[in-house]
Amino acid sequence: MTRQGVAQALLSRRHHLELLGLAAAAALLLARLDLATLAAGLGLFLWGMTHLGDAVKRLSGGTLDRWLHTATRHPLRAIGVGAAATALVQSSSLVTLLSLSFVGAGLVALPGAIALLFGANLGTTTGAWLIAGFGLRVDLAQFAMPFLALGLLGSRVLKDGRAAAAGVLLGIGLLFLGIDFMKLGFEAWQDGLSLDGLAGDSAWHWPLFVLFGVVATVVMQSSHATLLITLAALAGGQLPYLPALAIAIGANVGTTVTAVLGALGAGAAVRRLAGAHVVFNLATAAVALALLVPLAWLVDELGELIGLAADAWPLKLALFHTLFNLLGIVLMLPLIPRLAACLERCFPEPSRIPPAQARYLNTNALEHADTALAAMEQECQRLNRRAYHLLCSAILMPSAEVIGHPPSREVVKARIDTTAWPMVNARYHEQIKPLMAEILDFYARLDMPLTEEQQARLESLYARTLRMVEAVRFGEVLQRSLMRHAAAASPLREAHDDIRMALAQGLNRLAAAPDSADVTSPIEEVRQHWQQALAERLRQHRLDPWLASTLMNDLHQATRLMEALAPT
Repeated sequence: MTRQGVAQALLSRRHHLELLGLAAAAALLLARLDLATLAAGLGLFLWGMTHLGDAVKRLSGGTLDRWLHTATRHPLRAIGVGAAATALVQSSSLVTLLSLSFVGAGLVALPGAIALLFGANLGTTTGAWLIAGFGLRVDLAQFAMPFLALGLLGSRVLKDGRAAAAGVLLGIGLLFLGIDFMKLGFEAWQDGLSLDGLAGDSAWHWPLFVLFGVVATVVMQSSHATLLITLAALAGGQLPYLPALAIAIGANVGTTVTAVLGALGAGAAVRRLAGAHVVFNLATAAVALALLVPLAWLVDELGELIGLAADAWPLKLALFHTLFNLLGIVLMLPLIPRLAACLERCFPEPSRIPPAQARYLNTNALEHADTALAAMEQECQRLNRRAYHLLCSAILMPSAEVIGHPPSREVVKARIDTTAWPMVNARYHEQIKPLMAEILDFYARLDMPLTEEQQARLESLYARTLRMVEAVRFGEVLQRSLMRHAAAASPLREAHDDIRMALAQGLNRLAAAPDSADVTSPIEEVRQHWQQALAERLRQHRLDPWLASTLMNDLHQATRLMEALAPT
């Protein structure tokens, strides 16, 4: 059997196994309605979190992105804003992916992004407080229905920001309904299940519960869902207190998988931040597990101080979750600079990046509008710089004599060695076209909601890049003619020198001020001058019609080149 046949057979077998697994799961859930209720609650909770996160991103219109970006300038502010943002969207995974996007797009420095992740870990503890203090005590189903009705109708009927607001209501309704179903599932399960025997009296049992928390969070991709299960089991009496604390520690460790998955195939900067997330969560978990009993005692003392009942186990778990995350921040905050330096050594930048390879257009940048636009902008700037240098080659002038200071007539009149200049067509296919292909692919994958300002910025950036590539193609045609008539004795050399000087002046102005409105005037003056001079020289038989037509074509190409570059 061929390799392709083996692959198809394995794929077919996998599909059969998946169908058998689904059939077995369906049979089990039909036979055990308590399990079906529990699974339905978990699914609704996860679905609600997805809706809530997406709706908040659409509603913010990039405000959340800019808020987090500004916060990373100071570590303590980054921690506070990271915690507040996570509390707002109730998803540390969202803030983690956003931080990865910022770092990958080169928008923030590594130490600030690390502090932002520390804050996200602290912010995720608010979910435990909400579930323990509100979700397990109140019949949430009666509150869920109005939210679901308004959210479903609003998301169907309304548009733009109002539809995003309706999405927030829908997400909250699904969260409430999921929590209520989870409670019902555990209540129905209460007589048939007890985890007391799994706890044991030895400390070596606790790592097993930590492992359970890790696996549950990895499978469900949500530490909130793991904490919801744990809190419901704790409130229902199926789970003892200390094992529940160990599961909460494991839920924190499980969130690192999001960062690791987000870093796969990304650049060195993203891998560094993912590494920082792993280091922080593992270190915090190790300290919390080693100090589990002292921390549990501290929770009891603090609970008594703030008026918690002795058997308020869910609220005590929420307090423990907050305490050990605060402990991790206190321990790791002074080490952020050292941690960043160590990660930069462990994940160095590639020694050499191929010229056409995009540096910023990674998958993480597509998670959010601001990071996607920033990545596009930086990559287009790279393409523009390469195009400027290539256009200098097109007019047979060193880029150092064109960009950075005004071009001189002496450089234009100097002898031209045509063998020293690379052909624009070859360099275009090596340096410009592959990068442009990556930019086009990235642009096609931008499917997140954009504000009017963001959409206008994106369209302007995209159009300008296309015009830059168009200018390079005009430069390719012009270069061939300039090379054919580069000899000092050529009848077209004088006119070509004027064209080269005018284009050099235009490129110099654009490189200094990309929005400059006065970039076409030099070539326009040259074009008008030589159109009149051509008629005079033809009458005086100083130029034959064939060469005159060549010059007219060159003037046309040069004018189109500068018009393509001029801001619209």
